Amino acid sequence: MRNPCLASVVAAAALIGGLSSATAVAAPVMLSGMGIATQWTDREATTGEMPNKIWGTADVALADRIGMHVLFANGLEGTITYSGVAGLWNRSNFAGKSYDSATGFFTAASGLHFLFNNNSTLPIAWQSFAMPYSSNFDLDFNSSRGSHFRASQSGWGSAVFTTYTSAAPTLAVPEPGSLALAGVALAGLAAMRRRTR
Repeated sequence: MRNPCLASVVAAAALIGGLSSATAVAAPVMLSGMGIATQWTDREATTGEMPNKIWGTADVALADRIGMHVLFANGLEGTITYSGVAGLWNRSNFAGKSYDSATGFFTAASGLHFLFNNNSTLPIAWQSFAMPYSSNFDLDFNSSRGSHFRASQSGWGSAVFTTYTSAAPTLAVPEPGSLALAGVALAGLAAMRRRTR
């Protein structure tokens, strides 16, 4: 005989599982052992979306590792990581630094030479970095074609930017959907146990 409580638990779990996957953050929770410092969405038709101090407290803590993940609306994606940056915070035009790892469009990044965490200077810039939407991909508080990555052409729609540092917490926090799913499962088990008594 089919258990109606168990069927309800499975149906609720499927519903919550579907909701949680639809609302999951596109960026990884951790990148090479670093936690998220900041995340924002840059929309093509909107300016002023890049937050101040995109590196959190990394400059004050003299974080030695940083990273970035970017996901465009059309699926174009990339990540990049650097180590050995503790002495480079709030400096410009230092000798170009090579990345530790890069994926996607970030493999074209050459020579990190700006690293700031204030409200006005380029937060990060490279000596050379051409990608599909920008001939000079640097994060900049001044907007270009509605972007803060110096877009040189339109049509990119939006992009989710996530910054990581070794100064950010790296504990993985369960998604709200996962916590709700666990709660529903426990409630269902309790109901089944009461029913069998």
